[in-house]
Amino acid sequence: MEVYEAYADYNDVMNRVEEMVSSIAQEVLGTTSVKFGDNTIEFKPPWPRLSFRDAITQYSGIDFVQYPNVDLLRAKMKEKGMAVDPKSNWAHLVDELLSTFVEPKLIQPTFLIDYPLSLSPLAKKKPGQERVVERFEVFAGGMEFGNAFTELNDPLDQRERFTQQTKEKTGGW
Repeated sequence: MEVYEAYADYNDVMNRVEEMVSSIAQEVLGTTSVKFGDNTIEFKPPWPRLSFRDAITQYSGIDFVQYPNVDLLRAKMKEKGMAVDPKSNWAHLVDELLSTFVEPKLIQPTFLIDYPLSLSPLAKKKPGQERVVERFEVFAGGMEFGNAFTELNDPLDQRERFTQQTKEKTGGW
């Protein structure tokens, strides 16, 4: 599921997503609790909102902000025993931390919010944070089932981001 709404930001969309999913579960199943494997997932709102950075730090033990370039992050991941593709850029490595350490732990519906700019070049920056954007992904049962962001609507910022992407193939914080 991917959702956008005119004149709304990612907070509005998160609220709509949790209301929609819980309403559908209630209408179709007669309950907001769903048995999934060995777990019971409760879709009744509100769902937790956890920052992307905090989630990765909590579950992997690596605060990617402290490793602002690909070589430093790659070395830290190797130190943790991870097999790291030498061709991966910084953003891909951060995404690998998410996939490996965080996603499998998110059994109850959870919004991961506030992604690094390099992972979401079309999302609007979070006010006061140059390297963080208003994006979320929603997870349940150890899987992602939704993604959205506050859309970037500044054409000058958008052009600068595209220009920067073509210059930096290895990426970084």
